[in-house]
Amino acid sequence: MSKYTENIVVVGSINCDVTTYINEFPRPHETIVAERTTVSVGGKGLNQSVAAARAGGHVSMVACIGNDQFGAQAINYLSENGVSVEYVTCAEGVVTGTASIFVTSSGENMIAVSPGANAMLTPELVENAYDLIVAADVLIVQLEIPLASTEMALKIAKEAGVKTILNPAPANSGAINLLPLVDIVTPNETETEVLTGIYPDRAGATEKAVQIFHDLGTEGVIITKGEDGCAISIGGHRADLGTFKIDMIDPTGAGDVFNGVFAVGLARKYCHEKAARLASAAAAISVTRPMAEGAAPFAFEIEEFMARYS
Repeated sequence: MSKYTENIVVVGSINCDVTTYINEFPRPHETIVAERTTVSVGGKGLNQSVAAARAGGHVSMVACIGNDQFGAQAINYLSENGVSVEYVTCAEGVVTGTASIFVTSSGENMIAVSPGANAMLTPELVENAYDLIVAADVLIVQLEIPLASTEMALKIAKEAGVKTILNPAPANSGAINLLPLVDIVTPNETETEVLTGIYPDRAGATEKAVQIFHDLGTEGVIITKGEDGCAISIGGHRADLGTFKIDMIDPTGAGDVFNGVFAVGLARKYCHEKAARLASAAAAISVTRPMAEGAAPFAFEIEEFMARYS
C-alpha cells in the first residue's frame, strides 16, 4: 500500500486497559489465580485511530482523557503512531477511562468499562472540532462516549457529506436512533441482537437482521462474526467474507482493528468488499498478538499477510 493522504477522524474513547490472562472464566463467587496481568493504553477510539494510522491513513482523534499518567501515556502513544491529538481534551477532576479485560487460554474475552473522562466528551467539545470533521473523508464513531456526543459528530459529518461509520459498541439500544445518520454500521453478533432482536448465527437470521438495519435507515451493514468472517450488505450488494486461518492468542481489539483499517479502505474508495477483506486481514494479524504489545499491524504487514493468502 502506497502513501495516501485521505483524512480519517475518530470521535471516541481512550482507556487504560487492565488485561488479565486466565485459564478459564471464574464461576460466581469463585476466586482464581491468573497467569499474568498487563496494563496498557486502549479504548475503542484509540485502538481504531492507531489501526487506521498504521495502515497508512492520516488520522485525527477527538477524545477526552483524565489529568493522570494514563492520559499522558495515551497522548504519547497516539503521537508516536502518527495520530493528531489536537482535539484530545484533558478533563480536570476525573480519571482516564478504564477497561477491565479477562482473556482465557482459549482466546475468549470479557470486558467491563468504566467511562471516566470519556463521559466528559460533551457535544460542545465535539462541535469545537467542526472544521476537522467536515474536512474528513471518513468519520468513525462508537458508543463508549455519551450518545449525544456521538450523534453530534454524525450530524456534522452527514451534513458535510462525510462518510460515516458507526461501530455500535458497547451494545446500546439507543443507537437505533442514530442509524439514519450512518452510512455503514459495523456490529458484531451481540450488538446485532441488541439493535435488531435477532442473533445472526445462521444465514436466514443474518438476512433478517441486515434488512432490519436497512429499514432503520442505514444503507450499509457489515456484521462481523469473529472467526466466521463477516456479512456485507451495502448499496444493494450482498456478500459473505470468510476469515483467515490463524492461531489466536488474544481477540481483544480485533473489531477495533477491523473498523480502523476498513475506514482506510473506504477513504481510498476501494470497493466495500476489498476494504472489508483488507480489514479482515488486519484483524486476523491482531489476534495473534497480545493486545498490550500493540496488536494493530502496519501496512507492510497487512500486504505481506494478504500475499501469503492470495
